[in-house]
This record gives sequence, structure tokens and C-alpha cells, in this order.
Amino acid sequence: MHQHDTLIRLLRSLPGMAFPNEAEFTRHVMPKLAAILGYGDTEVFYEYGGRNLRADVVFAQSVESIPWLVVELKKRPSSRHDDWIYQVKRYLSEFSCERGIVLSPSLLITIDGQQIDKYELATLTNEQGSQILRMLARDQQGASKDRPTSPLGNLGELIEQVENAGTNEEKGKSLEAVARLLVSSLPALKCKYSNLQTRSSEIDVVVEYDPTKGVIPLFEEAGRYCLIECKNWSKPVGVSPVRDFMGKLDKCKVRLGVIFSKNGVTGVDSGADALREIQSRYDRDGVLLLVFSLEDVKAIKDGAAFAAALDQKADHVRFDTEGG
Repeated sequence: MHQHDTLIRLLRSLPGMAFPNEAEFTRHVMPKLAAILGYGDTEVFYEYGGRNLRADVVFAQSVESIPWLVVELKKRPSSRHDDWIYQVKRYLSEFSCERGIVLSPSLLITIDGQQIDKYELATLTNEQGSQILRMLARDQQGASKDRPTSPLGNLGELIEQVENAGTNEEKGKSLEAVARLLVSSLPALKCKYSNLQTRSSEIDVVVEYDPTKGVIPLFEEAGRYCLIECKNWSKPVGVSPVRDFMGKLDKCKVRLGVIFSKNGVTGVDSGADALREIQSRYDRDGVLLLVFSLEDVKAIKDGAAFAAALDQKADHVRFDTEGG
């Protein structure tokens, strides 16, 4: 009963208040609304999404989970409620979410599948408050679901091709096929170019990030593109090829690179080793270069595991810890 009464009191108070801008409206209402509905601080995400499609707020168990609820805030009243509803429906579609609301100081619109209801806040009734709670409260949400990622059913076959490749051409193509499969396992990533010939070099794979198909925090930090280099060599990759690859990143003004190397890169046994070069470059310029050996790849089972591995390897470089 206390939850119901507190929600009614908050919503009825909004029509009598003046907010200088939408940001101030958000700061006033969202922490209170989230607390009343039963969501913890770690379940409320502001400015959720990517550069092209960004919701004001979502309630979700984690940033990797499909949101329970999308919230769009509007400071000013409008007669074009259909535009607001259309906007929220776009978010729901992109984030694979079922429920959303539009909240202004005078009106609350709830969207639950095909069901759309509008509530005038100044005249909100107790029965309407109960309806809103049944849709929005934390204890009314179902089990959290992670964003779907593609399975990697034929990864084992591709790894076997890497291990058994005879010619240099077979070695290169087999490892590139592994890299492309891993990238394609994440809906937000796509291989935009393969074996891209530039005026000065060749780039094995160019990856493009689309945040409207799923948010990947590493790419939110690093930017739209990632370059991939594949080295199916019998020995670890040394410092010279690593520097060459970094030169490609610099020329393209890309801040994230991934090397798929059958046997990793040279370790910390000498002053000019590849791992030290990778760490030094990040410390100096913030350019991230992540290394996946074939053993690393064998431990990846699906897209979620690949995303987690990317994040973990980035943390090893970012915080200069072992295991990168």
C-alpha cells in the first residue's frame, strides 16, 4: 500500500512543478520513480544505447541484459503523442524489450506490446495507480534475459583447418575465417571489409560497430571501427609486426585493434617484446591492441563468451595486469 500511495503522490505532484529543461526534469523524477518502483541503483541506466539511437533511461538487470523497461522523458506537453509512442516503439524493437513509457510533467503513456494507455497525472486515480504499478514495478518483471548472440557451431571445424593448413595462403585464410565467425557472433558487429587493399598496406578485416543492434561498452569507448590482423605462424608474433599493425591503426585513426595469432605474441623476456610494446602504446596514447591465440579461441563457445573475452583482454591492457 505504501508503494502505491507514494507513486500516486509523486505523479500527481508533477503537473504543478516547473522544470527549466529536460535534464532537470530527469534529475528530479527518475531517482524517486526508480526507488518507488523497487529498482536498485545498479538497475537504472541513463543515456542507454549508441550514437544513433539512445534512450533516456532503461531499467535492466545489467547492461548486457535485455531491458525490462524503456523510459522516455518529455519536459513539454505535446499534442503529437503518436510521435512519442513511435519513438519508444523504435527503442523497444532495437533493444528487444516489450515495455516502455513516456513521462512528461502532465502525462504518462504506457506501452506494453500492442496495449497503449494514457494517464493524465493531475487527475490520476487510485485504480490507475494500481494499473501502473502492475506494469512497472520491479517485482512484476520476468526473469532477466541476456541479449541473444549467435552460436559458433562450426568454430571447431575452422580451428581444425587452422591447425592443419599447409600453404601460407591456407594458413592466412583459415585464421581469417575464424576471426570473421567470431565477429559475426555479435549482432552489433559486422565485417565491413576483408583483405582491404590500401595505398600502403593490406588490412585483413575491418570491423564496424552498430550500437542500435546491441551495446558493447568496449566499442562505445573505442569508436566505430576495429582492425583485425591474422597471423597463422609457427612462432609467436614479435615486436616488428605488432608495430606495423599499430601503424595501420594510426593511419586509419582507429583506436582498437585485434591480432589473431596462432601462437600469441612474444612475452616479457626481452626489452623489445611485443607485449611490452602493446602496453607502452596504450599507456602513451590510449590505443588498445588485443591478442587472441588459438588456445584463447578454443575457449570461446558463443558470442557472449567472445564479448566477455574482448572486455577481459582490454582490462588486462588497461590496468596492466597479467593474462593479456
